[in-house]
Amino acid sequence: MAPDSVTASLRATRAAVGDSAPKRFFMGAGLPVFVLSAVAVYELFLAAILFTPQEWGAWGAFSTEFKVWCFDYDLRTGGMEWAAVIVMLIEPFFIAAISAFLWRRSLSTLWSGRVLAGQRRALAAGTLTALAVVVGLFVYGRPNPEAQLPPFPGERIRTSLTPPEFRFSDQKGKLFGIGDAQGKVVLLTGVYAQCSTSCPQILIETRDLLDGMPPDLRERVVVAALSLNPEYDTRELMGGIVEAYGLTYPQFRYLNDDPGAMNDVLTRLGFSRSVDPETGVIDHANLFILVDAGGRIAYRLTLQPRHQPWLREAVQLLATEAERLAQTF
Repeated sequence: MAPDSVTASLRATRAAVGDSAPKRFFMGAGLPVFVLSAVAVYELFLAAILFTPQEWGAWGAFSTEFKVWCFDYDLRTGGMEWAAVIVMLIEPFFIAAISAFLWRRSLSTLWSGRVLAGQRRALAAGTLTALAVVVGLFVYGRPNPEAQLPPFPGERIRTSLTPPEFRFSDQKGKLFGIGDAQGKVVLLTGVYAQCSTSCPQILIETRDLLDGMPPDLRERVVVAALSLNPEYDTRELMGGIVEAYGLTYPQFRYLNDDPGAMNDVLTRLGFSRSVDPETGVIDHANLFILVDAGGRIAYRLTLQPRHQPWLREAVQLLATEAERLAQTF
């Protein structure tokens, strides 16, 4: 081959390599567009995690589990470690800023519609890559209560404790105590009207629990929600809360009375509480205390997602017992 032909061939090869698609991607605007689109999807993912309610099915359960592991999310109060949230939100912006700085000349050409159209593949690749990671996290990271929670222990964790005596006024002004529900299961919990964190979850969990029961067994269950803020909760507020969550009277009774008597009963039942003096928010235990048809405390469960199956089975078990006792007499 002639020298001139060899030189021409080498030049052609270098030109072809120098203008290859991988080099255009890494040296042009392709890589920063890929990075910026992936970061945008990531930020949207975190925003969805932060603001998704727990009751939104599988995604809600996944979001709650993600917040527990990454942000120290407190299932009792709804609080979380906001410093960790801020760090996780800001970190990707550093990557985006570095990419934008290093490829600033290439990115400046994106103002041209023609050049921007040429980066559609990079934009799609970044978006799809980030979405694939999100889907992978959801599929492999969502909690599986059946796999993580042992079967309901039933009698092994059942107690037979005497609850404190009380008779408090409900949202209709009628007095109610455990003795008034003789032969029925009483589900005791605690909420307060101003609560915007765990109390809505308690009310929704209670409503879903009742709605999921067969009608004959549901008739054997009465819910008594004790006010955790007796100085503030008025009858009008209590009635509005019960109505807003689709709970029915007299099956669901929101109880309040003399603050001294209420606080004494709450303490004796184990509803620990502390008030933030600046915000007035009450940090409290999220309990479901189940009193059987004989008037004894049988089970104490919490709002934790892992306890949901146990709560349902415990109520079902006690309601079946109450039904059997009613047929006997």
